[in-house]
Amino acid sequence: MKINIIVTLKDNVEDAEGQSVLKALHLLGYDEVSNVRTGKVYYIEMKGNDLSKGYEFCDKLLANPVINKCKVERDD
Repeated sequence: MKINIIVTLKDNVEDAEGQSVLKALHLLGYDEVSNVRTGKVYYIEMKGNDLSKGYEFCDKLLANPVINKCKVERDD
């Protein structure tokens, strides 16, 4: 099975990198962009079909539960 794990900052956590990208986009003339949030995506191949393992990976290694949120998707 292939899964994608998307780790982003929680909505109430300031995203300094996202703000830098937003400023750069505005400098390039893309004034229609109003917000940018950044994150990481992990593409994982594993044996079995237990999607909940992806959330275990988040809890134990990939994310800080204080500032991050995770989304796990099957990649068929």
